[in-house]
Amino acid sequence: MKKKDYAFEAKRFIKAVGGKSNIESYLHCVTRLRLNLIDKTKVNEAEIKASPLTKGINYSQNQLQIILGSGVVEAVYEEVQKEMEVSNLSLDEKLSNDKLEDFKLQAKANKEALRNKSGFFGQIQKGMRVLGDIFVPIIPAIVAAGLAMGVAALLKRILNPSGAELNSLLWIIVDIITKTAFDSLAVLVCWSTVKRFGGNPVLGIIIGLMLVSPLLPNKGSIAAYNAQLDFFNDQSSKGLNINQIYDYWNNAGLKWMGTAPIIDDESKEILVNATMGAPITAIKFWIIPITGYQGSVLPALIIGIVVAYLEKWIKSWMPKSVNMIFTPFLTISFALLIALFFFGPILLMVEQGILIATKAILGIKYGFGTAIIAGLLQGIVITGCHQVLQGLEMQLVIDGSLPGANGADPAGSIFNAIWTASIISQGGAAMAIAIKAKDKSDKELGFSAALSTFFGITEPAIFGTNLPKVKPFIYASIGAFFGGLFAGALNVTCPGMGVTVVPGLLLYTGDWVKLLGIIGVNIIAFSSAFLLTFFLFKEGVEAKKTKLGLKFDELKAKVKFDKIKFRKNKAE
Repeated sequence: MKKKDYAFEAKRFIKAVGGKSNIESYLHCVTRLRLNLIDKTKVNEAEIKASPLTKGINYSQNQLQIILGSGVVEAVYEEVQKEMEVSNLSLDEKLSNDKLEDFKLQAKANKEALRNKSGFFGQIQKGMRVLGDIFVPIIPAIVAAGLAMGVAALLKRILNPSGAELNSLLWIIVDIITKTAFDSLAVLVCWSTVKRFGGNPVLGIIIGLMLVSPLLPNKGSIAAYNAQLDFFNDQSSKGLNINQIYDYWNNAGLKWMGTAPIIDDESKEILVNATMGAPITAIKFWIIPITGYQGSVLPALIIGIVVAYLEKWIKSWMPKSVNMIFTPFLTISFALLIALFFFGPILLMVEQGILIATKAILGIKYGFGTAIIAGLLQGIVITGCHQVLQGLEMQLVIDGSLPGANGADPAGSIFNAIWTASIISQGGAAMAIAIKAKDKSDKELGFSAALSTFFGITEPAIFGTNLPKVKPFIYASIGAFFGGLFAGALNVTCPGMGVTVVPGLLLYTGDWVKLLGIIGVNIIAFSSAFLLTFFLFKEGVEAKKTKLGLKFDELKAKVKFDKIKFRKNKAE
């Protein structure tokens, strides 16, 4: 089909949904054109379905989704964008612009009233829909990086079981392919958030790049450094000298943490870490700690919203003659300061609270401690605060790698099993959604998201399928709880970290009992989440005719009355 046909169909869609004035915002995902409408009663579904490009339509509250297919949707979106940016109002329409604005405001007020009447769960659904709008465009990059990361981790465990550092050009290229998307996740999230809330997406990219700047300390590196420091301090407090501690490091299976750091024998402080260079700590501005946001989601999302609204506010009073210069400058400057000096310290306090709570919960006996952590873990992942748990996991692996009392064999760490249960359960829920879905694109997204969890990556499953639908994410968390309970009850431990689910099985190959245990964790977590989602999740259930339903009908009638009144006034 020629490009001019795409332009024609784009105009058809805009006209069929009530014109430009009825479109609040618009975006697209892999296969669908998504139009957020002011009044969805104005939609002419027959006209949309008459297009040769339309493969189906779907509603999510006031968002109309026109299913076009991969490749086609990008071309149509481009034409819709051009059409929305060009003002082609007739003279009569321009004269009636004030009345049109009044109608839009009234319709929008009615829409908000409908949303407010939908209850607490309706508000959650609204928030989840916004999250879906933000994360759907970036899911392909996350899926690709996740699969590449899983394959790379599996190859490294097979080809390099000792965990020694790999410096060959091949592995450097592999690391670039696998780590870039996740290390730069804040950039993707900030860009998509700013775009979703009507700001300049380029400003979102710039702010995102600033949040992951190499000039800021990496939070993951800080956690690793603190774990190493704790290890040396703990061993030193037992009366061991530096040489003895180095022997433990080299002989207790800790080489996966990198080369042992250089320690000052008197101060017992790390002078130089051969793996990471100089000691990694947060930058202190007075009492305010400042770090980077590598791998974080929530801070980038919040800052993205700040950027969008800050830009609009500055534009509202900035003289047009200097708007192009000073609006981006002030937006970027203020947003970055807010991120580093306000949200950053708050996030660090939240992380410390999560760390303290996790340590306390893990102490609960009979497997309930590991079950609770497994059930909550992916909720923590959403915030990006899970990085602080890497330090805790590292410490548990270190402690579990050393001989126990009276020379007992090393106990290993149970945190890998907790991670595995929390990850594979999200895959179970995504798989159930894929099987139940009637739309081909939903099936493809669900299956690819579930597949990525087998390699230890949950972001596609969380943000692409489970979290926007709310209940599947809850069911997956329940499945993780059962998997964590099994792991805790049987003490399913291993001597390492860093890889989970299928690649993670290699960590358990030294003990067939533990290997069977982790296989059981995978099966229980996956199947529990799958069954709960498959039998309990129902999408698009019609509301019952309660008082709320009657109120809903009244408000819809009011919207229709306002529309008729507007047309009558225009004719007069």
